[in-house]
Amino acid sequence: MSDARIAAALRSRIFDAFPVAQPAFMRLLALLDIEATDAVPTAAVTLGGRSVLQINPQFVQRMCSTDHDLVMLVLHELHHVALGHTRLFPRVTRAQNWAFDCVINAQLARLFPQPHWTRLFRACYRADVFPEALLRPPAGWRTDDECWLPGRAGEVHRALYSDHSASYTDLYALLPQLVGAEHGLDGLLGNHAAQPDESASPDVLRELRGILADWPMVVPKSGCDDGADAHADTVARAQARREAVAQIRRALASVAIAGEAGSRGTPAWDAAAATLPYAPRPARGDFVRAALGCEALLHEVQLPVRRPLAHELTHVYVDVSRSMEGELPFVYAALRPLAHLLHPKVHLFSTTVADVGLDALARGVRVSTGGTSFAAVTRHLLEQRIRRAVFITDGWVGKVPAEHARLLAQRRCRFAAVVSAHGDVSFAKALGCRVWRLPASKEQA
Repeated sequence: MSDARIAAALRSRIFDAFPVAQPAFMRLLALLDIEATDAVPTAAVTLGGRSVLQINPQFVQRMCSTDHDLVMLVLHELHHVALGHTRLFPRVTRAQNWAFDCVINAQLARLFPQPHWTRLFRACYRADVFPEALLRPPAGWRTDDECWLPGRAGEVHRALYSDHSASYTDLYALLPQLVGAEHGLDGLLGNHAAQPDESASPDVLRELRGILADWPMVVPKSGCDDGADAHADTVARAQARREAVAQIRRALASVAIAGEAGSRGTPAWDAAAATLPYAPRPARGDFVRAALGCEALLHEVQLPVRRPLAHELTHVYVDVSRSMEGELPFVYAALRPLAHLLHPKVHLFSTTVADVGLDALARGVRVSTGGTSFAAVTRHLLEQRIRRAVFITDGWVGKVPAEHARLLAQRRCRFAAVVSAHGDVSFAKALGCRVWRLPASKEQA
């Protein structure tokens, strides 16, 4: 097959693989020429007036067996251009390339955490060998079996794959450990060698920044990146908190309504005192006053009114496992103004369930084993005979035991779930509960 036909087939596959329902991606791909070449080991984007996305077809054939792999490869390279990595330094070293790739791969993995999206990084790099282990999610990421590197490298790795992220400064602090280990940097994705003093096409940069505007952002420390909108962070956090409170309130309301009064044997109607300009049922005194010419202008009456919907205080289960560390301050702050709707005991769950009072929740108390098992939650629901509950989690909680789900369905329980922006909702489907999403936020306030 000729190079032109290979490039055409590759371009067609990329267009089919990308989420083309989003117009921004379509506009971006239309601005790039796609070239199949063995001049680069994996992929690269050339700079200049007309940017070219260069892809090694042998690498794609060998490592990108799925469309998800191909999308992650292209997004990785485009991210280098958007963040200006090729222009930060006059000569980019392999160690600096490693730091750039660590940040980009972590951001992409946090944006697309499902295993089929992160497969390319896991296939290219080993999980237990420094420094390449920081270029991929850890083994068992977002499960009870997460395996991190020891020491400071492990701490930085954890930061990369949490909402706190890690800066280039944190990664550069590990550079002394790379002495004698740079053989582990030969397989980096993309060609990051410094190029002549050129910039990518302004149209390409504009589309890239528009697409990446909502992606997780590295904490700026060096001042070498493009920065962020001035003073936008506080406003965004406040808005995200209001949205979170609204979402959790909706979830609580969906399970807290116990029905109209009267549904449990109590009267559905009540009497309320009122004043009317006429007497619905004239009494003898009204006729006497009318005969004397001194009719009353206002009449005190008792009007029947229907009782409002009855609400129950709702049980809330909060995921306090390690994978929720970045979310918990945000969740705790969002629950605070909703305390009047909550059961006096909030259930914190990891591999066990710990009940804490609302006062302890206000102080930020967390009781956790670090892992996650939703079986502990369903067991607690059955043992405590709880029929109405809201679960707040990132969804990475394992499977719901089939027997527990069957018993809860027999009791006609009413559940709702509030899941983080990029969390997994499969557990909620097993329980048949409606799902609300927390807003995406770089820093939870």
